[in-house]
Amino acid sequence: MKSGLLSTLAFLLLLALPSGGLLAQGDGPRVHLPAPTGINPLSLTWMEMDSNLNFSGSILIPDGGVDASIWALNYNRYFAVGDRLAEIWLTGIGGSLDGFVNIDGRRTLAISSSGLSDPYVAMKIGLVGAPARDPTQFTATDYGFSLYALAGLTLPWGDYDSKEALNLGTNRWSLRLGLPMSFAFGNRGATWLELQPNMYLFSDNDDPFRADRRSQNELYVLESHLSQNFTPKFWASLDLRYQYGGETTTDGVSDDNRMDQWGGGATVGYSLSRAWSGFLGYGKIFAGNDDANGEMWRARLIFVF
Repeated sequence: MKSGLLSTLAFLLLLALPSGGLLAQGDGPRVHLPAPTGINPLSLTWMEMDSNLNFSGSILIPDGGVDASIWALNYNRYFAVGDRLAEIWLTGIGGSLDGFVNIDGRRTLAISSSGLSDPYVAMKIGLVGAPARDPTQFTATDYGFSLYALAGLTLPWGDYDSKEALNLGTNRWSLRLGLPMSFAFGNRGATWLELQPNMYLFSDNDDPFRADRRSQNELYVLESHLSQNFTPKFWASLDLRYQYGGETTTDGVSDDNRMDQWGGGATVGYSLSRAWSGFLGYGKIFAGNDDANGEMWRARLIFVF
């Protein structure tokens, strides 16, 4: 038997988390769950990342290290396309980095930079089990399996200087194609399993550091989250992520930096009110057949209007 109270609480939890735009950090938990049409989440995300990946997390730097502080401001809009749920999001990203790169195994270049990174835009539309529902209809709907099609574009508008080995911007376009899906279990969706298979395609950087051209192979990413509601306002998740590919080639010579890595962590979230919610999460790379290392803290504050 459906309860109006449980329906309202489910509504609060399901709309809580919009997505971000940085690759290595992933979208985070409870991003690709069903949500009612007509809502607008606005979120501010802070991340602290210590790794040997570039600022965007898309390129492995075996002989380097990056300590990055990242801020992302994200706007989402849920709406209907016919009878299907659809979503757009716009993400602006900035921050700072301190890092180093070993050149030819002999010299170490230290780099420090701050400013804007490449912005991100995306759209998602429901394919299976994702009907468009207004808030009243949404709280009366039982969800099971939902599948979406997603396309995102990273724009090469961030700060970039080819005289520097590390930059906040990438000086190239990247296209994301994904099929995020979610499974609801338990009473009114108390437990959620999310799977997010993605493929990233990259244009060439025609002005790389000390070279003429750098290309990058496709990067395949599988992100997953298992989350549980413990109270009407508190939830937690276990997070897992796998990345493969993304090797770069500079002036026809392979950089020997293909990614093959597993990362994981945990997240806790809390709904402060109907309009405000947030989460705190930790993750790290724990296994792989490459030289990647990294750990990350992430916090997000969301306002829904």
